[in-house]
Amino acid sequence: MAGLVGIASEHIDDIDPTLKLRALWQEGLPIIRPMYHMPIFVPKEKGTEWKMARFGISRQFSSFNARSENLTSGKMWSRLFGKSHGVAPLSYIVEWRQEEKERVPYLIQRKDGKLLMTPALISPCFDDKSDLGCAICTREPNRFFANFHDRMRGVLTPELMKRWLDPASSTPAKLLECVRAPEDDELVARRAKGDVGKKKAEDTSPIETAGKPLTMADFKGPREPSRAKQGRLDD
Repeated sequence: MAGLVGIASEHIDDIDPTLKLRALWQEGLPIIRPMYHMPIFVPKEKGTEWKMARFGISRQFSSFNARSENLTSGKMWSRLFGKSHGVAPLSYIVEWRQEEKERVPYLIQRKDGKLLMTPALISPCFDDKSDLGCAICTREPNRFFANFHDRMRGVLTPELMKRWLDPASSTPAKLLECVRAPEDDELVARRAKGDVGKKKAEDTSPIETAGKPLTMADFKGPREPSRAKQGRLDD
């Protein structure tokens, strides 16, 4: 899936109320590309704290996404799963959709405008042990996200975030539940203006959007059988 995610300026202080992050990125991080740095939450003795981490663990191969089906058996991910967990807070995920003869970029985000909390694995970077790296966990998409890509990043509820950041207290099966696909009505997609794919990470100007947000109601198709609920984003 596309390796572009972003953090809008209005969410910077939600990540770090001490305003230290605001001093680093006053305008937010509109485009975070693989191998660029981003803030992530990691557990501490009481609660969580944010640290800087590179989006990807190795420059030698694709290492910014960790597929959920490989977390317990993959040569690299199984060493981190259940031990070294973090949470990557995102304002949106950038994906493209084919519309007639044009591939159109969209910012996929929470309907309520809050941060997407995505489960991640963390590790010292293979090429620089002094640098922390992270890989965001992915899974099969829900019906809404499937209109943009055949994979999606997991999205944590507050309860699942606590579980994910305390992996020693859960079984592997319980931890895999944290790589959650949100309900279809919890996400919206906003059409991005401009050639987002060519926007440089150093360009901190916000990505503008146009038109009304797309919701599940904008896509036709049969409904899937209801699945066991794991809570909603706003629970």
